Amino acid sequence: MTRDLKRRSGLKRLIVATAGDDNSVGALHLASALARRDSASVIALGVTTPFPRDVSPIVSTSPLVLDEKARRALLDAIRDRVEHVPGADRWSKRAVVGDPANVVNDIASSTRASIILMGLGHHGRLDRLFGGETTIAVIRRALLPVLVVPPRVRSLPRHALAALDFTDASIAAATLAASLVAGDGTLTLAHVSAFGGVKARAGDLVDVYRAGARIKLDEAVRDMRRRTRRRIDSVMLVGEPGKALLDYADRARCDLIALGGHEQGLMDRVLLGSVRTRVVRGAKCSVLIAPPRVD
Repeated sequence: MTRDLKRRSGLKRLIVATAGDDNSVGALHLASALARRDSASVIALGVTTPFPRDVSPIVSTSPLVLDEKARRALLDAIRDRVEHVPGADRWSKRAVVGDPANVVNDIASSTRASIILMGLGHHGRLDRLFGGETTIAVIRRALLPVLVVPPRVRSLPRHALAALDFTDASIAAATLAASLVAGDGTLTLAHVSAFGGVKARAGDLVDVYRAGARIKLDEAVRDMRRRTRRRIDSVMLVGEPGKALLDYADRARCDLIALGGHEQGLMDRVLLGSVRTRVVRGAKCSVLIAPPRVD
């Protein structure tokens, strides 16, 4: 991590997955703030699922006609929703028919987007269109960062919590989180101990692990301070990682939690994958999931 943070992490193309409802308002406003800061282009993208083909014999209208009607209605809803978002008059607005998780990632890839923004919520029209687990599906398939945003957000985060296990993915997530935080904001680097609740004796495995983790965390703080003017601090946490991160974020009033994504080993898919899912499902603040390399 030697290149300048600003040069490396500037966001030039943003995609906001939206159903034109209240659930994605925070994502739209955060995209607006990022676009103004980084002179980025924005696509407000809606996806409606195809009308079921297996019931077509009992309806009088062709499924293709119904799909197009739904697509047009979604596009109108998106246009109405972004009308009062600053700078959105210059955005591209699109609505397509397909599997939401695949479509969002395919369009993000084809447009060389820097990041995907989505609404964080469980009861809005976004979930009815996208399905309750679509956010998780987008994150699992994404090859670029995904930022999930609560509806209340209107500006850049001021206090971000970045979970570090010292893999490339977690370092990339922390690096991107630092660039998302407001210029006078704070980034807290956190490591969750693998031996929570275990009493250590001098020189034993637990003691050596904790000392080594503290050293690596301090090194990460020094490195990040060389690369950004944001305030950087750190914390060692204990307990189940997902719960420990969520609890600390609540106590410290963090408005962003950042985690690494897309390590390919079996243990990551079984263990770390469940941590990311728990944080996304349980967070009250924005959540950033970043792949190992953010270019």
